Amino acid sequence: MPRSFVIGDIHGNYKALTEIFRKAGFDYEKDFLVSLGDLVDRGPEPVKVVDELMRIRNLVYVQGNHDYWCFEYLKTGIKTPDWLFQGGQFTINDYGKHPDAVSRHLDFYSKALLFYIDNKNRLFVHAGFDRFRPFESQKSDRRTLLWDRSLYRAAIEYQEEGKVFGEFSEIFIGHSPTQLIMQDKPARLSNLWMMDTGAGHRCLLSMMELDSKEFWQVKCEF
Repeated sequence: MPRSFVIGDIHGNYKALTEIFRKAGFDYEKDFLVSLGDLVDRGPEPVKVVDELMRIRNLVYVQGNHDYWCFEYLKTGIKTPDWLFQGGQFTINDYGKHPDAVSRHLDFYSKALLFYIDNKNRLFVHAGFDRFRPFESQKSDRRTLLWDRSLYRAAIEYQEEGKVFGEFSEIFIGHSPTQLIMQDKPARLSNLWMMDTGAGHRCLLSMMELDSKEFWQVKCEF
């Protein structure tokens, strides 16, 4: 029976990505995967990461802030200082080795979603959102959806107070590594899951089966 998964930030870790698919027994033709973005930067093989994800028949790709920087570079050639400071040169180098990948990846990046809400009212977003505003009012607020860090901090408070985020049954985010809360596995805070377990910092790549909450991890050693 097909299964549904979510995967955290990958950051160019192609070997870890293929290993985690092997460990989970992921079926490229039948299973469903939501990627929370940040496919590129810091790790050595972002081109292979994107190509691997493009093989998946049932993929939902949510854009990450690093993907946004990469997409803008591939379109315009602009290398922003923020991007270079945060690992963009590794991605530039890899595309330099695979110029044939640029056109097909531009199409892939152009179809990225800023968020995804499934039929169980679960929200998948790279970074977060402003909990003081209705989500409907910020659905195109790229800056918040791709860069926010306030949501996971609020989730810590909600967990302590026994509260939940009422708009969604569950929320899945990347962007903010679980090492920020001294954990190295997918972390549940209230009804929010942090799925970035530090793949961009030579820690772990994590993927979770959405219904059972079983998860798999692979060490990233780029």
